[in-house]
Amino acid sequence: MNKIIDTLLKLGVITTLIVAATTRQHLGYYNFVRWVVVASSIYFAYTAYNKKQMGLVIYFSVIIILFNPLKLFWFQKDTWHIIDWIVSVITFATIYFDWTIGNKITKDDN
Repeated sequence: MNKIIDTLLKLGVITTLIVAATTRQHLGYYNFVRWVVVASSIYFAYTAYNKKQMGLVIYFSVIIILFNPLKLFWFQKDTWHIIDWIVSVITFATIYFDWTIGNKITKDDN
């Protein structure tokens, strides 16, 4: 059940980032994106840490720093769009890993 919740959260983050990268929005939406991405990345970093997946902990920690809504990084809009796409693709790859390779590792451990 936890895997389904994680996947739905990641898909929500991916969708939010893709909308931010492909459409023109007001500043308030981009602030919303920062909060959603940071809050979910904190959760994912915590769960990855509990699973001892240090690569994912580092990835989500970088995302937390980059999207931090309290201490903003200022990039041009086009740069943010590229960052949004990269984060979306990598986050989608973590879903793929969890559902394919992660299942094989879990089965081998039992």
